[in-house]
Amino acid sequence: MRIKFFHLITRLLLLAFLTGVFPIQSLLLHAQTEEQDQKKKKKRKKKSSKKKKSSSKKKKKSSKKKKKKKRSSKKKKRSKKKQSSKKKKSVAKSKRSAPIKVSATPVPKKEVSIMQLTGELFNYTNKLNTSRDRLARATRYLAFPKKKEVVRIESRAKFSTQDYEAAAQKAPFDIRAQRQLGMHYEQIHDWENAKDVYMRVLTKNPLNPDAHFYLGNMYKNMGENKKARDSYEEALALDPSHRATLDILATGRETSDNTSVLEQSAAKNPDGPAQKLTLIKQKINSGDYEDAIKLAVLALEQFSDHGGFVYLQGRAYVGMGEIDRAKSSFQRAIKMDPRNENAHLSLGNLYFNQGKYVYAALAFSDVVYLNNYDVDARYMQGLSYFNANEWGRATSAWEDLLHYSPQHPLVKILLPQAYYILAVEYNRLGESTLGRTSFSKALSVNNHSYSWLPGAMRSLGKYYREKGMHKESLSAYQEVVELKPMDAEAYTGMGITYWKMNEHQLAKAAWQRSLELNPDSNEARGWLMIAHQG
Repeated sequence: MRIKFFHLITRLLLLAFLTGVFPIQSLLLHAQTEEQDQKKKKKRKKKSSKKKKSSSKKKKKSSKKKKKKKRSSKKKKRSKKKQSSKKKKSVAKSKRSAPIKVSATPVPKKEVSIMQLTGELFNYTNKLNTSRDRLARATRYLAFPKKKEVVRIESRAKFSTQDYEAAAQKAPFDIRAQRQLGMHYEQIHDWENAKDVYMRVLTKNPLNPDAHFYLGNMYKNMGENKKARDSYEEALALDPSHRATLDILATGRETSDNTSVLEQSAAKNPDGPAQKLTLIKQKINSGDYEDAIKLAVLALEQFSDHGGFVYLQGRAYVGMGEIDRAKSSFQRAIKMDPRNENAHLSLGNLYFNQGKYVYAALAFSDVVYLNNYDVDARYMQGLSYFNANEWGRATSAWEDLLHYSPQHPLVKILLPQAYYILAVEYNRLGESTLGRTSFSKALSVNNHSYSWLPGAMRSLGKYYREKGMHKESLSAYQEVVELKPMDAEAYTGMGITYWKMNEHQLAKAAWQRSLELNPDSNEARGWLMIAHQG
C-alpha cells in the first residue's frame, strides 16, 4: 500500500511540474475514498473474526451437549418410562414459558416537589407514632404490677401497761405522766389502780384544781355522781374559772347535782364563766332561745377557750329549729374539746332526726369511745345502724351493749331481728351455713320467736322495697299478716309497696284495712290522702 501511494504521489508531482497546476481537490477526494475503503475492510475482518469465535463456541457447546446427552441417555434407559415422560413434559413447559425479551423504553423522570416530600415524611412519622402508642398499650399489660405495701392502722406503736407504769415511776411529780397512767387504767376498767393514781396525785398536789378534776371525772365514768360532784366543787373552789370542770357541768345532762354546783360557783364569782353558763341554761330551759344565743356570743368574747358556750349556743339553735346552725355549733364545740361527750351526743341525735343514720351511728360511736358505760349511746348506735340497713354493725353494737346491760328489753327484741334478716339474706345469696348460724344466734338471744319474728319480716319488707324488690317485699308483709293478722303496720307497708308497683286500688284497700285495725295510724291516713288527691 505504501509503495502504491508513493507511486501516486510521484506521478502527481510530475504532472504539476510539467503543467504548473496542482490537482489538490482530486487528491483529497482520492485520499478520502481510500481511507473509507480501509475502514470498511477492517470492519469486515472484525465481523468475520467474531463469527468464527461464535461458531467455535457453538461447536464446543454442542459437543458438551452431545456428551451430556449420551450420559443422560444411559441414565434414562436405566430409569423408568414414567420419569422420562414427566421430564419431557417439564421440558416442553419450560420452552413454552421461556421469557420473551422486550426492549426497554426509557421512562421519563417525574419531578417531585419539596412540599410533597415533607408531607409524605409527616405522614410516615404520624404512622410511626401511632404504631408505637398501640404497641405500648398492648405491652403494658405484660409488665408485672408492682405490689403496694399494705399500711395497717395497727402498725403504730402501742404502749402497754408496763410502759405507762415505768414512765410514771420515772416522773413521780409530773402530773401529766400520772394522768396518762390513770386514763390507761380507766380504759382497761382497772378502777382500783386508777383511784390509787389519782389519790396519789391529789395528796402531792392538794391545791391544784386539775387533781380534783381528774378524780371527779373518774367517779363520773364509774357512775358515782355524788363523789364526782364533791370533786368538782373542790376544783371550782380553788379556781372558779376552771375550764374543764365548767365545761363538764355546763354540757352535762340536766341533773340537780350539776346545776347546784354551777350555782354555787356563780355565787362565789359573779363575773366568772359559771355565772354566765347558769344564765344561758336558764334561758334555754325557759324557751328564751334568742337571749340565750346573745348571752353565749358575749360570753365567748370574754372566755374564748370555753367550749361550753358554743355547745349551749347549739342547743338554743335546736330549740329555734335552726338545724344547720346547731350542727355547726356542735361541730365547733367538738373541735374545741374533742372529749365533750354531750356535744357528740347532741350531734348524733340531730343526724338521727334528719334520717342520716350512718352519720348518727358514727357520732354515737364517739360517745361510746369516751364513755364505755353509756348504755343509751350504745343502744342509739345500734339503732342507727339498724335503720341504715347495716345489719352486721347493728348486731356487733348491741352485742357489746348486752355485756353492760344483759336484760335490755329493746335489744332483746331488735337484736334477734337483725340476726334473722342476716340469715334470710345469707340464704338468698346461697350461703346456707352462714344463714343457719345467724338464725341460731337469733334464738340464743331470744328463743320466743313470736315476739320478734313479725318485726323482722316488717323490716325485711321495707328493706326489699327500698331496693326495688317489690315481689319479695310483698311476700315479707304477707308473712307478717299470717303471723299477726291484726298487725296494722304490715298493711300500711303492703300498701306502700303496691303504690310503688302502680297498683293504686290494692294500695288504697291495704291502707283502709290498716285504719280499720288502728284508727290512730297517721301514716296510713296520710297515704290515703295522697292517693285521693292523685
